[in-house]
Amino acid sequence: MSDLPSALVYSLVTRMSAPVALVGPDWQEAYEVIREKIGRVSPQDLLEIQGETLGIDAVRTIEEFLAFVPGSGVKYVLVLGGDNLTPEAQNAFLKTLEEPPRYARVLLFCQRWSNLLPTVRSRVVNIPLPAKTRTELRTKSAWEYLMSSGSKNALEQLRNNYDWALKVADKELLFSKDIDSYKLAAFYLLLMEQKAPVMLLKDMLELEAALHYNVNTEMIFDRMLMTGVKVK
Repeated sequence: MSDLPSALVYSLVTRMSAPVALVGPDWQEAYEVIREKIGRVSPQDLLEIQGETLGIDAVRTIEEFLAFVPGSGVKYVLVLGGDNLTPEAQNAFLKTLEEPPRYARVLLFCQRWSNLLPTVRSRVVNIPLPAKTRTELRTKSAWEYLMSSGSKNALEQLRNNYDWALKVADKELLFSKDIDSYKLAAFYLLLMEQKAPVMLLKDMLELEAALHYNVNTEMIFDRMLMTGVKVK
């Protein structure tokens, strides 16, 4: 469950008129608490937007939703994964963030503050959600904690993909197939635990960027495999 103070939750739901970004690796917990506090409302007064990539259409949906005065006095817009808004969508969202209707409660739930454009960051109230401690996550591995960024959800995904990483290391699977950020993190965790001779940080950042921008990842994987990634 989220560690958000009850007074803050109450303020976000009933009083805060400025757009808010709740930012942290486990924002889903904060969402559940706030959604429970909102309670049962008319579908005309609650809009939830989510997706791995949120484009301009998502912003248009929000604008159309907020165009009509609510019957209950308040309209809620919950953007789940607000940092998944594309740069174009964020730019299109600026006017609404700058001057939201007085009855609007706009809440963005984000994993990374840095994924929001500076112009968006300047228009929302940032509420950081603290990462969990190693004790709370029940992990003794410093590398595992580092790779999960103190996130319960990320740690679960990391552990779920560790067997995949082992199969890649044993050449039972192709590294360049069926890849995502969690599998990549599990593979690097394996490398670090086995002290593989590779410039981990540099390659990790390059591959993370490649996955984010959907470039030709196979070419990057192949280059990395040919230049010294070996698990002993």
